[in-house]
Amino acid sequence: MKHVTATWIVALAVLAAPGVVTAHHSLVQFDTTTPLWIKGKVVRFDRVNPHSRIFLEQTKADGQTERWAIEGPNLLQLTRMGIAEGFLKAGDVIEACGFVLKTEGVFQSAQPSPGSSTPALAARPISGHLLVLPNDQRWFWSDYGVLEKCLKPGETKESLHRFTSEARIIGTGSPN
Repeated sequence: MKHVTATWIVALAVLAAPGVVTAHHSLVQFDTTTPLWIKGKVVRFDRVNPHSRIFLEQTKADGQTERWAIEGPNLLQLTRMGIAEGFLKAGDVIEACGFVLKTEGVFQSAQPSPGSSTPALAARPISGHLLVLPNDQRWFWSDYGVLEKCLKPGETKESLHRFTSEARIIGTGSPN
């Protein structure tokens, strides 16, 4: 009986606070009025939940380096899209279009596991929508936001390359 009562209390608490449940996926935190294009070298690609991240280092006109964390699809979506671990490699030069936070912020990645040689990284977060890969193909990356603002005149979402489970697993060279 105590278990059933506890379950109902948790369920009611979740339903009573819908803002808390949806806050993580709100675009309110991003400035979606102006898309930002960044170009740089991939430092690391993390296939993790709740969002994958591409860490990118961009060299600005003054020679300073800025590190970005491009948020993208979650691990299940990446798997369905056919994106494997080797999808992007350190040193690959890519471009991304997306939207930055309204307030200045830094994303701090955790070390993947205790004792891992993979370092934690700090980077400025950007919600990624469109990627331009090293072969100059323009790829639809995430439907969470305002993709249309990242498109060229006359370009449509349907004209972009899409990751699909029918395609080869990108990064491994092996078929699905």
